[in-house]
Amino acid sequence: MVLLALIGVCFLLCYILAIPISSTGVILSVVLLFFIIVVIHGWKTLGPRELLVFFLIAYSIPLLYEYTDALGFGGLVECTSQYSTLLGPKFFGKVPYVIPLVWALTLYCAFTMTNIIFNRLRTSPESKEDFSLQWFLKIVGMGIIAGLIMAALDLIIDPTMVAMGAWSWSYGGHYYGIPLWNYEGWIEISAVTFVLYSIYLQIIKKSQIYIGGEKQSRYTLIVVVLYLASLIIFGMYAVVEQVTYVIPWAVMTMGLFAVIVVIQFYRFYLKVGKRDFSKK
Repeated sequence: MVLLALIGVCFLLCYILAIPISSTGVILSVVLLFFIIVVIHGWKTLGPRELLVFFLIAYSIPLLYEYTDALGFGGLVECTSQYSTLLGPKFFGKVPYVIPLVWALTLYCAFTMTNIIFNRLRTSPESKEDFSLQWFLKIVGMGIIAGLIMAALDLIIDPTMVAMGAWSWSYGGHYYGIPLWNYEGWIEISAVTFVLYSIYLQIIKKSQIYIGGEKQSRYTLIVVVLYLASLIIFGMYAVVEQVTYVIPWAVMTMGLFAVIVVIQFYRFYLKVGKRDFSKK
């Protein structure tokens, strides 16, 4: 919570000192603060080794898709983009290193939020699930939900960042200049990441757990705070860049997912509390 407050202080100082919030340093500072929070959260819910594997998967897959224009599919459907120098150094001169990192951070939030929605967080790290077709189909469905959570965030990210000059789309598109296939890509990348990492956890028989273990700490919901903090931050950028018309779409969709996650968390939280009370 202190780190989130620092993000607010960062933006306030930029305003006081007349530093453009679209500068590379400001953007990277916010990404760094998000990274610290996600590492702390993931260390508690997954463990250090499992968190490292998650970052490797969640960094590599978006980088592969971005660098190859969705494995060449982006070129076929006229959905290709070019990055400017605003986001810093680029991987082989094409994709800024920070882009896959942002993907990994937001994917972690979407992964955890989806697990909360489907009541898959546990109080013990040992997994009791078995491989089966039904399990795989469930995981694929959950991956699509994680993709929708991510796509809702991009309803405000893409138009705003294009307005800032961070990147541009070669052919434009129907959603305020953004190709609709871009959102299919967000869902696909998220679903693939979710499925692959879920398979990894299943292989090693581990589950994501609540912060606090058996206490099921409410701090587990910090991923929802990060999700909504992203909405606020990009909302501020949207106001500065005069693309406020994208804010309502993001508020409605991201707000809906945030409410669902919180409701599902407390439904299970209260059930466990009643069960523990009855045992006493």
